[in-house]
Amino acid sequence: MKKIISILLSVVMLVSVSAVAVNVFADVESQETTKATSKVTVEVNGNTSKDVTYQTDPDDPATITFTYEGDGTLEGWEFDGMVEGVDYEIVSQDGNSITIRLLDDYDGDIVANALVDEAETTTKKSGGNGSGKSPKTGAATATGIAAAGAGAAILLALRKREDAE
Repeated sequence: MKKIISILLSVVMLVSVSAVAVNVFADVESQETTKATSKVTVEVNGNTSKDVTYQTDPDDPATITFTYEGDGTLEGWEFDGMVEGVDYEIVSQDGNSITIRLLDDYDGDIVANALVDEAETTTKKSGGNGSGKSPKTGAATATGIAAAGAGAAILLALRKREDAE
């Protein structure tokens, strides 16, 4: 009876580890991509924010429209790490929206930063590294701990099996 319980526990832990690992690796990168490799990040005054939305043109994935929807006064836009006329061109700019087109198969990351009057913005500061991305170590650590537990349970079951013989 103890052998069966040990084996069942090992199998359950192994299935749990597998399920966690599949979900972790499926959700590693949740940002929408444009073209083949460009990742889009939106910011307000250099901090990640939900006050900026973007939409990729379905007919031309190199054309992206960014819209500031916050309460502050939009003063302008900047695209960190990109050079206007080399990496992108401005297609249109109207009110709180700007539409850009990536040039010459630009494949770097796109960071759209809305420059907004500080007194009226509602931004959410990014992590301490300033990247705006959460670290991916937590899920990997949890998977490692679960795998170690499953391995320990299997070893325990095998040891009990040897002791019974």
